[in-house]
Amino acid sequence: MRTGIDKRSPTEGAVGDPSAVHRNARRLGLLLLAVHLGLVLWSAFQPVSAAWMADSNLTPFATVRSELSAGTAHAYLELLRGLLLLAPLGVLLPLAGGRLYASTLSSFIRTGFAAVLVATGLEVLMSTMTSHLLDVDDVLLAGVGVALTHLAVVPAARAALRRRHRNHGSGGNGGNGGGPRGSLNPFEIAHLAP
Repeated sequence: MRTGIDKRSPTEGAVGDPSAVHRNARRLGLLLLAVHLGLVLWSAFQPVSAAWMADSNLTPFATVRSELSAGTAHAYLELLRGLLLLAPLGVLLPLAGGRLYASTLSSFIRTGFAAVLVATGLEVLMSTMTSHLLDVDDVLLAGVGVALTHLAVVPAARAALRRRHRNHGSGGNGGNGGGPRGSLNPFEIAHLAP
């Protein structure tokens, strides 16, 4: 008789299997990803009052060069805004994947590609729905911000979580007894298990 409660472990797959997914980490990652993208969309569609607007930019790094040559605090803040707008995707996309044993290179490539797609979609959406003009540098800065965040956080977090998992798996933690990945507390992995 089915009770409606899933009695399977929160992880699927063997220990060390790159395709093994931690379902609780995936749920947390998807929730945080939806919240972040919702806030980004909300902030993107806020009306902007400007006396004039620059023309569309399809030349890579032209806006970056002009902002750096201006040398004002506002120009630097605009560049920083471009880097940080989608930077949390560098952690949230791997977390939504829920894989603890994924390759660093493949994770970086998947995350970077997905981030550039999201940034491009956001830029096209903003240019069609608001008075924002298309700027390829916004896409490039967002991609660089996501890549830097991913490289700074995800490999180190995965290594720490793998090390923690090996220590728990060796039987030295009262009662876990060297079981499979499901023996870990889901909250230990879910906070940064990309």
